[in-house]
Amino acid sequence: MAEPVHGDLPGLTRPDRAPDWSDRHEARVDPAIRDARGAYLKAIHNFPAWARLALRLRNRIVAPFGLHTEGAAGGDLMATLPVVHDSADRFEAGLADKHLTFTIETVLSGGRAAVTTRIWFNHRSGRLYLAAVLLPHKLILRHSLRGLA
Repeated sequence: MAEPVHGDLPGLTRPDRAPDWSDRHEARVDPAIRDARGAYLKAIHNFPAWARLALRLRNRIVAPFGLHTEGAAGGDLMATLPVVHDSADRFEAGLADKHLTFTIETVLSGGRAAVTTRIWFNHRSGRLYLAAVLLPHKLILRHSLRGLA
């Protein structure tokens, strides 16, 4: 299983302003999940088969535009994102790309996990990209969070 890395992918700088878009989803967490990093990793490895297929298709479509399609050492992008914060109750990883910068924050509290996605647009193509992936994003996140219970 790939692990998030501390800064192996270049350019992770969050803009010094409020995100242009964010969403938050919550779910119960199995007591065996002891920290936020563990919850994050379990959630991203619980993507449904259709989502993995959609991500492969996404990578083929965006590669010619120079967008990130794989993570550190050629690994899964979501599993190897640079780490912004890592503590027992909060884990945040993200990536700055040409079209947008995003972070995914997982917070554990009271037997629940809250996942917040934050996006800063770097170019107007970031808005188009978000419009295209918004519905799959929400569906994948809800499915992945259900797997934490």
